[in-house]
Amino acid sequence: MTTIDCESYQKKFKDVTLPPFVSGMSSVVSFANSAATFGNKELEESEIGKVKVDIELAYKEMSRAEKEARTVIDSMTAEALQLAEDFDKAQRERKEQEESLWIKKDELIILESHRYQANDQLQAARSSLKHKETALDTAEARKGDKVTGRDMGIGLIFLAPCVGIPMTVNYNKELNITKKLVKTVDGEINRLRAEVKQKEDDMQKYNYQIPEKSKEIERLKESLARKEREVEKMERACGLLADMKCKLKYCYNYLYSLHGAVEVLYTSCQDLYSLDPIMPIIEETFKTIQQQNSYNELLAYDGDVQKMVKELKMIQYRMNMK
Repeated sequence: MTTIDCESYQKKFKDVTLPPFVSGMSSVVSFANSAATFGNKELEESEIGKVKVDIELAYKEMSRAEKEARTVIDSMTAEALQLAEDFDKAQRERKEQEESLWIKKDELIILESHRYQANDQLQAARSSLKHKETALDTAEARKGDKVTGRDMGIGLIFLAPCVGIPMTVNYNKELNITKKLVKTVDGEINRLRAEVKQKEDDMQKYNYQIPEKSKEIERLKESLARKEREVEKMERACGLLADMKCKLKYCYNYLYSLHGAVEVLYTSCQDLYSLDPIMPIIEETFKTIQQQNSYNELLAYDGDVQKMVKELKMIQYRMNMK
């Protein structure tokens, strides 16, 4: 809904109501001239016919103007209701997008926290792995020493049995201990390598998820900005449409009152023999016509209407002078 759309209602209202309104006013003026001319005397058949033709045409044209005006007002009312529903929906969608944006921001904070923790854990696992690898190298070196020592001990059996046997037993014991140490450290290393691999995978996952989450947030920000502009535009449209409806409703109320007054006059003229009994009704009709102001300017401020209102006042003055 734009300003031009609202103005189109004003143009349409004027286009469909002003022609029959002007025609009806012209018939009222013609009726008023007859009333001023005939006075309170008993009317002849031709005079009754003239009065009835004028007032019937006035009633017919005012009815058409009122009907056309009501159609425009009803159309505006329907559009205003639809626009209000669309506005409420847009507001709900904006709120949902705002909530989604906050959720995504929280998710990003959590992901960044997890990546930070995973990075610390990865560094700790790498440090432990390096420490264990150093320990394994040391254990392997010791195992090599023990194997060499064992061979030396076995050789001493042939050289000096009394010395070689105890030495061989000691070397075998230490060699077994060293082998167990190597096996234990080797198992720890395998576990740490798996842990490092897991932490690297975690880091890779977070390194992928965080940029994707950031892109989601940017898309939501752009979508929210568009929705906010849409809501603001619809809010302005609601205000403009409400103002225009209020303006046209004033015109319609004036037209509705005048149509009612003319209808009463038309009904009163059905069994007419003299204007004297219906003179208060005629005066009330004139009074209703002259209730013109800035609120019904679309009808009242038309040039032809202004001329007829002025003429009607002069006729009314002539009638009062009699």
